Amino acid sequence: MTTVQQVPDPTSYRGQHELLDFLVLGGGRDSSLRELCLYFNEAPATGLLYTGRGFERLDGGGDLPQVRDRITSADVLSLTFLSVTDRLPDVASSTMVTHADEITRLLAQLPVDVDMHEVGWPVYAPGSPASELHELLRRCGGTDRWVTANKLLARKRPRLLPVYDSKVKALLGAPSSFWECLWTWFTGDPRRVVGLRGLRDEAGGIEDISLLRCLDVVLWMRAAGSRIGTDEPGSAQRTSARAWRNPRKKRW
Repeated sequence: MTTVQQVPDPTSYRGQHELLDFLVLGGGRDSSLRELCLYFNEAPATGLLYTGRGFERLDGGGDLPQVRDRITSADVLSLTFLSVTDRLPDVASSTMVTHADEITRLLAQLPVDVDMHEVGWPVYAPGSPASELHELLRRCGGTDRWVTANKLLARKRPRLLPVYDSKVKALLGAPSSFWECLWTWFTGDPRRVVGLRGLRDEAGGIEDISLLRCLDVVLWMRAAGSRIGTDEPGSAQRTSARAWRNPRKKRW
């Protein structure tokens, strides 16, 4: 008997979607473009390079045909590019030895050459291979390494699965499901994909970076309160997605 997966309700993420639209299509677009350029290029005033710019590029990427269905040492090392350093030997042992066969079985069921907006919700639904793999990776090297799990998934399927950490979670007001939030945003209006692709094209030199990763960078830079042209993230005021629902609070 086939179980029909219910498509998520986009109205559950209205505040988050308004923020994403603001950053990609609205008044925050110019800032998003500058921050995208800053992240992937050398800061003109200081020569600063964000280490995260090499996350998906290290050793040619985690989705190359010869490695796409297994966790490699390069995948584990790439986590350090996104500030994951705790107990990495345990992560390596769990993903490359203890659970290697199960990880390969699940990765083999995930499409590679498609973007989030090109697939249906069942790819992400509870009980799907992606969901099972996320739960498994959370236990690799610890008991609830959800940040590590998301970053490994993004390394293996950069067009399909997003990077997610505590900064972006706070910025978005801790949505009940990050995958639901992004999938309903991408599929809710074709202008969003066009707008994000336009940002990537205008930034230049990052054609190899997925749309999903570009969106992650825009969100992370906003969450970190970066100041364009300075040598480190600043202390600019951060406002969560909930602010959109309170007209008394200042928007971006």
